[in-house]
Amino acid sequence: MTIFSDRQRGFQQQADADQQRYNQLAIWRLLWFGLSVATVWLLLANKQTSWALISGFVALVVFARMMSWHRAIRRHRDINRHLVAINKDEQQRLNRHFVRPETGLSFAPNDHAYAHDLDVFGKHSLFRLLNRTHTHDGAVRLAQYLLQPAQPHIVFLRQQAVAALTLHINWRQDIEATAMLNEQIGLSTAGLRTWATSTTYLPAWINVARFILPVLTLGLLVSWGLGYVPGFAVLLALALHGAVLSPLQATTKQVSEQTHDIAQSLSDFADLFRFVERAPGESILLADLRNQLQSGRATASESIHQLAQLTENFNFRRNPYFYLFIGLPSLWDAHYLIALNRWRAQHGPALADWFAALAETEALNSLAGFAAAHPEYTQPDLLEDTTVHIAAQQVVHPLIPPGRAIANTLSFEGGGKTILITGSNMSGKSTFLRTIALNTVLAQAGAVVAAQRFVCSPVQIYTSMRTQDSLEENTSSFYAELKRLRTLIQLTQNDNREVAEGTVYHSLPILYFLDEILKGTNSADRHKGAEALIRQLHRTSASGFVSTHDLELGQLGETVDFVQNYHFQSDILAGKVTFDYQLRAGICQRFNASELMKAIGIEL
Repeated sequence: MTIFSDRQRGFQQQADADQQRYNQLAIWRLLWFGLSVATVWLLLANKQTSWALISGFVALVVFARMMSWHRAIRRHRDINRHLVAINKDEQQRLNRHFVRPETGLSFAPNDHAYAHDLDVFGKHSLFRLLNRTHTHDGAVRLAQYLLQPAQPHIVFLRQQAVAALTLHINWRQDIEATAMLNEQIGLSTAGLRTWATSTTYLPAWINVARFILPVLTLGLLVSWGLGYVPGFAVLLALALHGAVLSPLQATTKQVSEQTHDIAQSLSDFADLFRFVERAPGESILLADLRNQLQSGRATASESIHQLAQLTENFNFRRNPYFYLFIGLPSLWDAHYLIALNRWRAQHGPALADWFAALAETEALNSLAGFAAAHPEYTQPDLLEDTTVHIAAQQVVHPLIPPGRAIANTLSFEGGGKTILITGSNMSGKSTFLRTIALNTVLAQAGAVVAAQRFVCSPVQIYTSMRTQDSLEENTSSFYAELKRLRTLIQLTQNDNREVAEGTVYHSLPILYFLDEILKGTNSADRHKGAEALIRQLHRTSASGFVSTHDLELGQLGETVDFVQNYHFQSDILAGKVTFDYQLRAGICQRFNASELMKAIGIEL
């Protein structure tokens, strides 16, 4: 797509222009500073004290304004630089090259039903293809989309929101660029959310003492300066301040630890909340997210901006010089603990919901960015069916660059059915299983899918494809596969499975994907065990795919109606093995193992 390269060039030009303005203003600031100092010095040298004070005041006001302009230009420049990076990243993703380092591996449970087999997370994964989140909560939310099948009505709401956001590339990329201004945006907000829902007891007398004591101490300080009281009176007053703050030390330390790391990014969070409050589109889900960011008369962005100022000012106390000369005399801790308590009482209960709304928006934005980058992909139809239903027309593997991916078509419906796929080595069996499975994951997350048409019913995907031995658990790869198959059997016998964000949905039928089934044992036992498993699964609501080299197993499809045979094949042309990766009906009749062995030097 040329849109990303065009936008990259456009934003680079704007960033270069901003840098030029930034450099020019830096020179003007330096000149203004020098001119101001010289002017004030000349006026003072000529005993024009009043004019010197006026000139100095004007110089400071103008210099402060120039600093504000400088910061605004720098922010605009950085936004444009991030937009350059975003569009470069989008361009690279089209070729399935991933620039961003996040792999999402930390989100995948070790025993997940399909995440590890399907490359949902990892260096070359679905998460990296989709991920346009920048907050920690947003990344977690996107991972949940990919790990848990959503209910059909939730999928429909997400699809609506994705379709609405897809049309607004400026909004989508601007919220990303704003999030990239501060690396601390990616920190966990758990500490802040814990503080917001906890309670801090402050003695009632503190609210009175925080005003009276600093005034009295200031009076003593002035009196000492005029020679009316000795210096130790001021020291005694400051000691009294320390005694007043002493009972608050534990609370002060805890609040500071809970808010310090995230405090520096709260202003940027406020900007992100403002984006969500103005999210374009009239979908039900987006409207609900916008409404979720209202807190009485104030919006979430306004309230978070207020919290940003409070936490930033409160944490000035961490500077020992500030604490000694300002914090202690003014009872700074008491003032800001009370102010933070007041904020928490008013907005604390809503804070978790605000961050949840932002996380949801980022996850939806990820799906929208994926849809916008692939206009050739389609929005799937999710049926509210109680049996397995898959209809994939011209479906391709989403992690293979679109120009290289080979499309195939397949459909089946009903419980207890097995699609048995035979084929030679490297002919495309495993890739096809992942193609169907990954597109089903996308469909149930609310994303577009890599197909001309895709229909599926709500299913729980289960895979056994990359079983490995484990020295730690003292298990062979064959036994590891048996453990996966045992879990599959248990799932088919379980009438209630927890899905969709922890809620118990109706009993989802299993859609299984078993690659090179029972490959770790001898051919006789493999055939016997595989046939027994397929027959056992036929007696359940589960349906799925089994790939195998066992041609004898393919004969099962000739005798029963619940097994359908398909295959991939290879051809030998001029001594070379070639593949077309096209799915065909029936059992494979051509194999290439002997040719491949000859190619590496084994004399047959």
